[in-house]
Amino acid sequence: MEVFGVDKISYTYKDGKKALDEVSFNVREGESLTIIGTNGSGKSTLLYLLDGLLMPESGSIKIFGKDLDNGFLPEFRERISLLFQNPQVQLFLLSVWDELCFGPLQLGLNKDDIKKRSEDILKLLGIEHLRERGPWNLSSGEMKKVALGTCLSTNADVILLDEPTTGLDPRSQVELVDLIIGLQKAGKTIITATHDLGIIEDISDRTIVLGEDHRVLLEGKPWDVMEDTKALLQANLIHKHAHRHCWYVHEHSHFGEHKHEHISATTVGSLQSIVDSHEEKNLGIKEEKCFEMSDLDKLKRLLEHWVEHNVGHAKTYTEWAEKADAMGKNKLAWTLKEIADETERLNLLFNRAIEATNL
Repeated sequence: MEVFGVDKISYTYKDGKKALDEVSFNVREGESLTIIGTNGSGKSTLLYLLDGLLMPESGSIKIFGKDLDNGFLPEFRERISLLFQNPQVQLFLLSVWDELCFGPLQLGLNKDDIKKRSEDILKLLGIEHLRERGPWNLSSGEMKKVALGTCLSTNADVILLDEPTTGLDPRSQVELVDLIIGLQKAGKTIITATHDLGIIEDISDRTIVLGEDHRVLLEGKPWDVMEDTKALLQANLIHKHAHRHCWYVHEHSHFGEHKHEHISATTVGSLQSIVDSHEEKNLGIKEEKCFEMSDLDKLKRLLEHWVEHNVGHAKTYTEWAEKADAMGKNKLAWTLKEIADETERLNLLFNRAIEATNL
């Protein structure tokens, strides 16, 4: 089933600032999609449009197969939840407990169900100690967790996340990634807007890149997007002088065996099933791979990576050899030139190895 069908939507703010320009894509039920782009590319605005907080000035959006001709329907509000980039705009009650109870209360749940659901969320996010604290008296990371808890409290089918790792410490970021994976396995549809390139291959099935012209620049599998240096440079997501080891550095996560909690929900979307799975995290959870790639393919990619960087390295060694020679450091210049020559010869071996992988 298609959750969102977005067709050539555009949006311009009242001050004349263009946010989106003829953006089109679709999202399937149960899919985890990441939307990446530099600040100001339109990521947040796009989530606001999907959540019905804004309406497109042109183009159309279908939600669960229904047009928005009659506005954002109440049933959409129950099925879609948005985590704002700034949690301060999302929290407004006197205590964390009140915040978690507010959403279920609006859904008309009975007191016992509201209490149980809120207790489950406190435990799931590890924020039991914040129960009676006022939202204004929390750190930015704690606020982010509580705001995420309010999104989970309604048990929505679709969760929209705007820069969810902002303000989180490294351990909390890892926990968030595992939670997103768990939510998807429980049947949730997840759309994450971020410029944190370090998480997209772990949490998403598909990635959309928004360019600085507010259009879709690229769409594809996250690992393919991360290998498209030209597109990432064009989107201003990486610097042209950055020494990127995107595939190689993250091999432990992308190609290796990385443990995640497996959600085995008897009822898809059951919050308790998510909590139960997290309680079992030390009880022999199965290992999974983000995607399948043969060992030969892995080796080929690694060899290609070495060749790519060795070309740049050889050039750098040569440049510094010339500078050393100009400084009168003849022995250093000769040694650096020899290193450059050896690096170029090594590339011949790498290319020969790449050719051998195709035999």
